[in-house]
Amino acid sequence: MLSFPYSFRSFAFAVFACLFVSAGFSAHAQSKIVALVNDDPITSYELDQRTKLLKLTTRTGSRSKALKELIEEKLKLGEAKRRGINPTPQEVDSAFASIASRTKMSPSQLGQALSKSGVNANALKSRLRAELAWARTVRARFRGTVNVEEAEVVASARARGDTEQQVREFTLKQVIFIVPKGSTDSDRNAIKKRAERFRPTIAGCDAVLDQIAGMRDVVVKTVGRRDESQLSGPLLERLNPLQIGQSTEPAAIKEGFEMLVICNIREIASDTAALDEIRTEMMDKEGQLLARRYIRDLRQDAVIDIR
Repeated sequence: MLSFPYSFRSFAFAVFACLFVSAGFSAHAQSKIVALVNDDPITSYELDQRTKLLKLTTRTGSRSKALKELIEEKLKLGEAKRRGINPTPQEVDSAFASIASRTKMSPSQLGQALSKSGVNANALKSRLRAELAWARTVRARFRGTVNVEEAEVVASARARGDTEQQVREFTLKQVIFIVPKGSTDSDRNAIKKRAERFRPTIAGCDAVLDQIAGMRDVVVKTVGRRDESQLSGPLLERLNPLQIGQSTEPAAIKEGFEMLVICNIREIASDTAALDEIRTEMMDKEGQLLARRYIRDLRQDAVIDIR
């Protein structure tokens, strides 16, 4: 899957370094159209706000740079809309809150800090909305297109001397409390409670098979060895605090409710994590090149009227 780092990740630190309510209705009322991008207007108010935002974050913001950025955002949002991509207000608010968190502020505090320098929080949210929409648009456009040769990944890892890392390997067994077809919500809740009551009694991998003997709709499967790079983030978070012989809390799966019992944990040398990181970096680089070409093509096909 393509992975493009959003610009607001690094942008957060710039905001924090230069702490900066609303400009009000009158500013909008006096605003003039300074450019049209495929008939989508950019107003003098938007340009003024973006210029101030750039000055706060880059120290080198200018109206020409701000206008170029706004034109590109109109192109990005227009293409995203054409593809049915439209970030929700909740997603934009979440991105705004992420920046606030990284600058050790609440979203309201960040909004107040921005307003002290005459920047409406919506100016930043508009930028974030465009970034979110564009990242998804690029993924949709080039899904399955961006690939890197495995030999290149390995060669890069060797050149960096980063071919091995110490990771934990888990040996696991899976205990499943099966939910029969046609079960009601009440039945599911009852089965989940059975699993929750059974969990503290699990006496380790060697004993669990004997423990379920005679129990209806309960099975044990051997998962085998899985290192950290092979486990999803949420699952790894569930396993991390556990010790050998303990199990995860019951979690809903297609068949019913599962618990994973840890049979063994050991440290191993693995190049999987290092190779995955390098592979992602290389795909990001290729993806960013395609994204630049994409926006270039959109600009060439657009009707842009700067006034």
